[in-house]
Amino acid sequence: MELAGTWNLEVSTPFGKHPATLILEREANGNFGGHIDSRLGSATLGGVSANATGGFDAVVTLELQGRAYEARVNATVEGGRMDGTIKVNIPLAPPARFTGTRG
Repeated sequence: MELAGTWNLEVSTPFGKHPATLILEREANGNFGGHIDSRLGSATLGGVSANATGGFDAVVTLELQGRAYEARVNATVEGGRMDGTIKVNIPLAPPARFTGTRG
């Protein structure tokens, strides 16, 4: 499965469901890069790597209430569907689940 492309996500949080757009790009060296756009703004993905589930793992820094927090993104991809979690590095914060389809 090719991960590169635009993915339309729906992120489920304790505060409701929110749309987001994930753009994954294959870089010249064969690695992946990308960014995610949501109502919280735009954030660059770092350390993007394909995983054994046919998806990817990455790190992103999100700004929440004026403070920057690191989060881990883990996703699986099957066909044109993506499922995963975003776990913000805040004690007791549950992972936010997301689903997505190719844009």
